[in-house]
Amino acid sequence: MLQGLMSLLGQLPVLYVLLLGLSVLVMLIILTPARLDLASAQRKAVLCAYGAAYVVLSRDTNFQLPPDPGKSSATSTAKKRIVFVRHGESAWNECFNRRLDLSFPARLISYLWQEAVLLLCVDSLFIDSPLSPEGIAQARLIEQFLEGEEGEELRRLCVSAVFTCSSLRRAASTAILGFVRFLGGGRPVWVLSCLQEISRNVDTLALAAPCCAPCLPEAGAVIGAGAVGCGSAALPTQCLQAAFNKGNKSLGSHGAHRLEAFCDWVFSPCGPAALQPNVVVTGHSLWFRTFFQAYLPHSVYHECKQAKIVNCGVVAFDLELLQNPGGGPHEYRVVPESIVTIKGGFEGKKPAAAHGSVSAARKAVKSD
Repeated sequence: MLQGLMSLLGQLPVLYVLLLGLSVLVMLIILTPARLDLASAQRKAVLCAYGAAYVVLSRDTNFQLPPDPGKSSATSTAKKRIVFVRHGESAWNECFNRRLDLSFPARLISYLWQEAVLLLCVDSLFIDSPLSPEGIAQARLIEQFLEGEEGEELRRLCVSAVFTCSSLRRAASTAILGFVRFLGGGRPVWVLSCLQEISRNVDTLALAAPCCAPCLPEAGAVIGAGAVGCGSAALPTQCLQAAFNKGNKSLGSHGAHRLEAFCDWVFSPCGPAALQPNVVVTGHSLWFRTFFQAYLPHSVYHECKQAKIVNCGVVAFDLELLQNPGGGPHEYRVVPESIVTIKGGFEGKKPAAAHGSVSAARKAVKSD
């Protein structure tokens, strides 16, 4: 009997593959006649092909950091308070970044099944991965944090801030769900393609076309249910402004280009950030970590150079524009003593206290 059980266990990988193939076949047979849209299918095929090419050919992570800003002789001529907010857990994180235990094969099969359902739609769980249910709950905790005493400093910064997010759905959804109380009266969240994550993975490629805002059905559903204090499910579409979304990162570009482009945007005298002293940035862990490595003086040790900000963690700091009196290229510097952890902190360290709990927020999502 034991030998038979071991034999069955040895065949489990084969059974998983057979089940996956059968699932995809059945799903295609059921869904294709009802959902066939040649334009959507063509765009999805192009996105999948580009994603495969990007994984192999991208040089997004192959670049040199800019010169050490700590050794610059240039003078600080302008300063902004920057607030980094990492997005909530994504579907990609839920599938691949949790523990690789016995539940992983079941998670993977479940996600592949769902991906098969979306085969003919311009949607995906892997490309431009959206927030998971856990990620939605984490994003809602930002709103709860802002309502408590612990959120006083973040509230103060948000009152006089320009809001931005990357062109990836998980960042845009986190910005909408977390800061919805500040987004009334036509106040926009600027979608910046330069904030796209630094990685070769397909989950860092955007579904949104150039000058288009990400589609956020999960955020709209929560907001439409009145769960975050807003009665309009159309809010995500209304407040996301995509004039600075230049489309997907190209095969020839790399992360350093986008880091500098963001700094240029922050200090542009004609840009939206010129109107406020603070900039709230909802984005991604590797992008944030690389930003600190690039613009924090190289001789300064800080955990932000090695560790990722936790999901929906909040870190604030001052960013300086450095210019030489005689002209020449400008530089940027993070002021070391200005770095403050407002919420959550960094991975590998006990997170700062937050108002509420993820489990409570998830229950609220379900009840809504």
